Amino acid sequence: VRPPLSSPPCHLFFPPLSPDLNVLEEFALRLLCLRSVGQFGASLRPRPGLQHNPTSDMYTSLQAKPQSDERARSITERTMKAMAHQRLQMDIKALEYSVSANQYDSLSPFLVPVTSTVCLHLRTVKLLVATQRSVIIIPKQVIQDLDSLKKSRENHYAREAIKYFESMFKNGNWWLRAQGDQELLPVKEQPQSAEMACFLSVLSCCLYLANKSQGIVTLLVPDDAVTAAKGHKNCNQPNNYTGNLPSGEMMELAKRYGIRVEGALEFYSKWTMSNRHGKIGRGK
Repeated sequence: VRPPLSSPPCHLFFPPLSPDLNVLEEFALRLLCLRSVGQFGASLRPRPGLQHNPTSDMYTSLQAKPQSDERARSITERTMKAMAHQRLQMDIKALEYSVSANQYDSLSPFLVPVTSTVCLHLRTVKLLVATQRSVIIIPKQVIQDLDSLKKSRENHYAREAIKYFESMFKNGNWWLRAQGDQELLPVKEQPQSAEMACFLSVLSCCLYLANKSQGIVTLLVPDDAVTAAKGHKNCNQPNNYTGNLPSGEMMELAKRYGIRVEGALEFYSKWTMSNRHGKIGRGK
């Protein structure tokens, strides 16, 4: 005789409960467990998941009432915000050791590059990802800029960057990801130009991350932009291949909001030197 539930429907798995029980006792115990599940589902408040029919002593699923489009959108938005917040908190917890185990000032748990940085210093961005010490967030504005720049046949910078990011996003990498839909915090400044509008979009991403990670966010810019800003030169010249370099005014604005601004090459150089001297390292 085939034991009870030896080949149950829906591929349910019932492991042996106890060597001291026979098949009938196991069968009865499993029925009691299933009945307990039904009672629990029917007792949920304010919205029970199951309904009990006393006549047939059966439990059936309740159909959820249709929601209005506005309510559904509200629920979706709250869920997305909660998921974005949870993901950010997971990132922060995973990086707490990196920040607390060493006090190197230039190390941030979050790095945010501008468009010209990923075009001119993509190799450095890849090296920073490989260090597995900071999460690099690619703002949506940067991705939009790259899509626009790649339209030029001669622009291999943007195409190479997009190809790299698409591969990394598809395969999944803890240390490199795109900005989430809810990961932005509006700035009070009004853009006076298209270039400033793009920069403020990137800055809003930095502010969101800073608000959730105690302000330790670094904006990575091309080193030429930092050098020009120190010499009081306007380096915000249009470039059809790498995007506009951030001006000194833009970088000062980011600093006023508490965002660190560093050249990508200089940042990686400092990290390498500090790591070489044992200030930063796994298990240090």
